[in-house]
Amino acid sequence: MKFICLFVFSALAFAFQPEAAFADQRMALVMGNSAYQRAPKLANATNDAGLLVETFKKAGFTVVDARNDLSAQDMRRTLRDFGAKARSADIAVVYYAGHGIEIDGNNYIVPVDAQLENDTDVYDETIGLDRILVAIEPAKKLRLVILDACRDNPFSKNMKRTMASRAVARGLAKVEPSSPNTLVAFAAKAGLTALDGDGKNSPFATALAHHLATPGLDLRKAFGYVRDEVLQATTNKQEPFIYGSLGGDDVVLAPAAAPPPPPPAPIASTDTSASRDYEFSERVGTVEAWDLYIAAHPSGFYTDLARVQRNKLAATRPAPAPAAVAIETKKVQTTPVLPPPPEATKPVVAPKLAAVPATVTPLALTTPPVAETKSVAAIPSSSCTTRIARRGNDAVGGPFIPVSIKPNVEGASVRTIAVSPNGREIATAGDDGAIRLWDASSFRQMRVLRGHAGAVYALDYWADSTLLASAGWDGKVKVWDLKSDGQSLTFDAGAKQYAVAFAPEPSLKYLASAGEDGVVRIWNLGTRELARSRLDHQSPDPARAAVRSLSYAPSGSGEFVSAGYDGKIRFYRTSGTIETKEAYGRKALRVAYSPDGTRVVTAGSDAELGSAKVFDVRTGSSRPLAGHRDYVVSASWSADSKRIVTGGGGRDKSVNLWDADSGRLLASFAGHQEDIEAVAFFPGGTRLISASEDKTIKVWDIAERRVLLTAIGFGDDGFVSYTPEGCYAGSNGIESRLSVSSGGRFEPMSLEARKAMQEPAGFTALLAR
Repeated sequence: MKFICLFVFSALAFAFQPEAAFADQRMALVMGNSAYQRAPKLANATNDAGLLVETFKKAGFTVVDARNDLSAQDMRRTLRDFGAKARSADIAVVYYAGHGIEIDGNNYIVPVDAQLENDTDVYDETIGLDRILVAIEPAKKLRLVILDACRDNPFSKNMKRTMASRAVARGLAKVEPSSPNTLVAFAAKAGLTALDGDGKNSPFATALAHHLATPGLDLRKAFGYVRDEVLQATTNKQEPFIYGSLGGDDVVLAPAAAPPPPPPAPIASTDTSASRDYEFSERVGTVEAWDLYIAAHPSGFYTDLARVQRNKLAATRPAPAPAAVAIETKKVQTTPVLPPPPEATKPVVAPKLAAVPATVTPLALTTPPVAETKSVAAIPSSSCTTRIARRGNDAVGGPFIPVSIKPNVEGASVRTIAVSPNGREIATAGDDGAIRLWDASSFRQMRVLRGHAGAVYALDYWADSTLLASAGWDGKVKVWDLKSDGQSLTFDAGAKQYAVAFAPEPSLKYLASAGEDGVVRIWNLGTRELARSRLDHQSPDPARAAVRSLSYAPSGSGEFVSAGYDGKIRFYRTSGTIETKEAYGRKALRVAYSPDGTRVVTAGSDAELGSAKVFDVRTGSSRPLAGHRDYVVSASWSADSKRIVTGGGGRDKSVNLWDADSGRLLASFAGHQEDIEAVAFFPGGTRLISASEDKTIKVWDIAERRVLLTAIGFGDDGFVSYTPEGCYAGSNGIESRLSVSSGGRFEPMSLEARKAMQEPAGFTALLAR
């Protein structure tokens, strides 16, 4: 049972979304390929796809994407786009009707422009089943792939074999999904073929339409009915088959009708007894106690308060796990979301500001549904092992140790990193204006947010990890609702923005940004207007006026500190006073409060060399972290406030780890080729992550003193991540644009490396320690 979570804010100014906003998000992608260019056309594939579109709509799916006769490029883009939507889905389904092919035990669906002259062409011209599974991996409750693709392979007769041992079989191969709550449904059992049918639709599609949308019917029973109907229609020649497993609870694609309303409630008792009973229930403080109170007092002021208390407790109580079934740990997040804009009947008068007038582009962000998030520890361990280099049919060169990858396309310089508070996601951004969201356990690029017209220099997550703020050179400050399909709230600051930060208050209310005009702006997220601005960093020299960084005190008091190109840092106190500290002779580039709120760390440059410095918030005294050979660009704290990581620039491109109390250098890491623009501690505290102008992101192991992996994001939403030992992960098709070196010469990636790049497990075992 799901509960609507009600939050009471101090000003009681935040409205709430209706109950429907918290319903399960069910999404389906339906693809049908009939018009093959180099193979016989399929009469029923697009008809079957159309039938399933109507089926999912009948079942009340939130999103139903329908695409027919897709080329390889279109199919990759379609899966990428649907994967982005599936991040907010509870149930994600992909249905495909068309030709499929199985080679060496791996299954591929065939786009309409495939030629498949050689067996190795499947890696470039088709889409692997694993790629489909990756697209729906973010779904929380159910991931379902339905392949009506078990037809005869029309390419097998003319397909050339590059290796005599490579098997090209009939039908599709058996699969074993590695993710929990994942099913793969075939129109026919592995190794057998399915019938296209004599009518408008195939027997399999017809049976699916009859049973999948039955309200309240468990999915396993629905597929059992589908099996029985297909066997009967084909006189036992075709038997659909399901691979994967589900837990003990019923899983339905079409919810059952709502139960009849309860009988009239008894008459409420007197206010005196209601007040007394409320006090008793409050002392007990459990969901059951509030249920008893509401049953005894069905209406009244105290009853409304009781419902609030009961729902708050219910939302934070973990859901019970089905008996004898190992599942991922799930947690309900109940932190506040952006409030709706003010009512039109209550105009707000904008304050008079000395700064450049700011305008706001309003967009009402939808309240995200109650989120169930995966535990990193529950994700399967990686199967990525050392790869063997191959040229043609012969193994050469031994293991890929060491390995380097040379992209044949240009990435973009990375300027900022943000690690989500729940530790499951890492956001990066840079000169191309794209915000890339990486899965922290597999380091696969999960989503790309676009909306800035220039470079993005700052990112910050809200406390519940569902909102992300960004600041760009286009003068825009955006708040992205990560539970929606790319929606954002936009503020126009009128000048390049270098810094952004949410105010860590009990309720979501304020956001600060700063930029090249020397103004720190505080935005009110409730009214969608500029609340106030500070002009303290302005300078007669425009080159020294910019505010490069700011950070809020973690206490929630509203105090913050800023760092400017004038070399100064400024503490903004709750009393209204501003304390200025001369930090650097040239520029102060970064400032950050420690999580315990007692110190700030800064990065910058003096006349000759730069350094990081630690300032005591109470006394104002400082201590340098000496060790960089040139200016220092970035700095960040560990979660326990005991360690600091810094990134160098100029002649010094090292990532340094420090003891925060003694100032002692603990470790230094080298590998970046340009300035290190951002550094942070990886979730868990045993890794570091850095981003550089050299267009790469690197993860470092503190204990082993080495780089674990390197990642690059490309402008077309492609990406590649790789380790020195030869483990790869990347977007579909990216392998054809990479060269690999196992010595002094770069060569195209081997077929084994191409296949390994799409392994779903990625780097989970490597990064989850």
